[in-house]
Amino acid sequence: MLVYVDDLILAAAELKEIIWIKTALAKAFQMTDLGELKTFLGLEMSRERNQRLLTLHQKKYINKILQRHRMEDTEPSYTLLDPGKRLPSYKDLSPGQREVKTIDTEVYQSAVRSLMYAMLGTRPDIAYSVGLVSQFNHAPVWEHWIVVK
Repeated sequence: MLVYVDDLILAAAELKEIIWIKTALAKAFQMTDLGELKTFLGLEMSRERNQRLLTLHQKKYINKILQRHRMEDTEPSYTLLDPGKRLPSYKDLSPGQREVKTIDTEVYQSAVRSLMYAMLGTRPDIAYSVGLVSQFNHAPVWEHWIVVK
């Protein structure tokens, strides 16, 4: 049983066990059975019972992120960030570069936060990149934004 605020997920080896717990919960609480699980906290699930396969993805969530940051027409990158890549910090830039290269901190933080949620849900492969760009949340510059995109 997984509970988050007022949402509940039940899983068991046998259907009769799920029916038993749903009956017991319904006696104690007012509840609505929404049927087979399709989405939970932004995670989308699809099941192929004959193959005993459960697939998790976040297509809707990721498309929403792209739309929010006006990147829905951007070409995807299939190459992850090079672990040896060094990104300059704000203080590494000259005063003239700082003025030209700084970007909106709120927009940057929103994008990094969105990527972090995707990383935790279904994209552990971007953990290194997200960790790196999150170090610059206080003063992002253009090079950081390029990596986020």
